[in-house]
Amino acid sequence: MVLLMSSRSDWAPIDRSVIGDLLDQIPSGVFLLTGAFGDMRGAALVRWVQQVASQPPMLVIAIEKGQPLSPIIRDSRGFALCLIEANDPVCTRLFRQIPEHTQDPMISIPCMKTPSGAPVPLRATAWFDCEIMRHFDIEADHEVYIGCIHHAGRNEALPVASNRRVAKKRVAPNPKNKAAASRIASGVKSRPRRAR
Repeated sequence: MVLLMSSRSDWAPIDRSVIGDLLDQIPSGVFLLTGAFGDMRGAALVRWVQQVASQPPMLVIAIEKGQPLSPIIRDSRGFALCLIEANDPVCTRLFRQIPEHTQDPMISIPCMKTPSGAPVPLRATAWFDCEIMRHFDIEADHEVYIGCIHHAGRNEALPVASNRRVAKKRVAPNPKNKAAASRIASGVKSRPRRAR
């Protein structure tokens, strides 16, 4: 079954050159698919993501069937794809299992909203805000969405482990005699002796 949807005339696809470095990270990574409609929000970890077009930039996402997120995506006609760290203990623990239909899975973590209203955890390193172009209900345990990217961003405020500097403990020099100790205390460097 193919669900055809008309494109929103008030949205223009984002230029791929603006987000090319973000798109190049796909499909390697851990992804969190989110959506919102009215006062309902949903999220699910997804394993399969791929770029399917350059102009306009589009993504295809496979999501496990039976997710409470599916009707939210269908009704809002959009979703956000969030890139999260593979070792992020919070997101991977919260979204490992399918949440109950009545629960808001995003209530316990700080989030921002994309222009379409989808929640994005502040823990995400980057996000893509997409409009649904096609939905495929395939004969499998997953369903497929194709989304056109309208907005994207990165969280540059996140600390990067490789950029952290460890403060080195300053070791005080051990003077060999009283003259050397007074030079160290006064900050005067010793001069080399002249040859006679």
